[in-house]
Amino acid sequence: MPTFRSTLRRAYHQSGAHHVRRAAHRIALRTRAGAFRNEIGVVLHADHTDIRGTELAVYKGNLDRKAVAAWRRLVSEIRPTVAIDVGANYGEVAFSTCYYGLRELHLVEPNPAVLPWLRKTIAAATGDYPGTVLHAGAASDRAGTARLYLHEHTGVASLRVRNDRGVEVECFRLDERIQLGDDDSLLFKIDVEGHEQAALEGMAGLFHRRRVAGICEILHADDDLLKYLCANFTVALQQAGREQPVDESQLRDTVALARETGWGDLSKDVVLRSH
Repeated sequence: MPTFRSTLRRAYHQSGAHHVRRAAHRIALRTRAGAFRNEIGVVLHADHTDIRGTELAVYKGNLDRKAVAAWRRLVSEIRPTVAIDVGANYGEVAFSTCYYGLRELHLVEPNPAVLPWLRKTIAAATGDYPGTVLHAGAASDRAGTARLYLHEHTGVASLRVRNDRGVEVECFRLDERIQLGDDDSLLFKIDVEGHEQAALEGMAGLFHRRRVAGICEILHADDDLLKYLCANFTVALQQAGREQPVDESQLRDTVALARETGWGDLSKDVVLRSH
């Protein structure tokens, strides 16, 4: 049954008011050379010609509210010394909160349309986020190159979903680029449009014998990824802001049902913690 909020949201979109709002923010974003402040006052930069860039400005960086909420919650829970955002896009999740005791913040993004704007954000945020490192390329399970397929919406660029626009990008294992100490705690996010398992396998060396937590998108997950997640982490679904621990069978059934009936209050990201 539709909720009151969903009914209001549908009426808002049917009225066409969201198009007017988006157009106004696009003009404002262009006027400010792509700069806008997020909910905590960090200046982010985004391309006003990109649908996702404009939407981020509309929502002050909090476009994917469920992912941002989970990230903030895990920051408070484990107080990471190292954080890794794989599929950073404009950096809106990584810069959505303050960190205490963080030594390094790693942002991984292969999309050449996004990188100039992300570099501007990092440069402006250096004082508040020291130790920020940008890895311009794609996290994977092996070094080399791959074709990144592009879209007018930068949030759906993918190594897996093909179309007629693409560019060659560098691929690398993150456990060959990032060095952790024995006492480090690690927080990570994986959102790479179907390439999640390869990215995680390329991080395997970072997960051993330390406190680890993260979020991983399962929108495009196949059975192999779901099996991998449950074999290597404690997995929890997020629904209506609450976590629900699941095993492999429950996770597989839930994802199958969501694809048939819609995701609703169920987040497209699961929460992962070390066993």
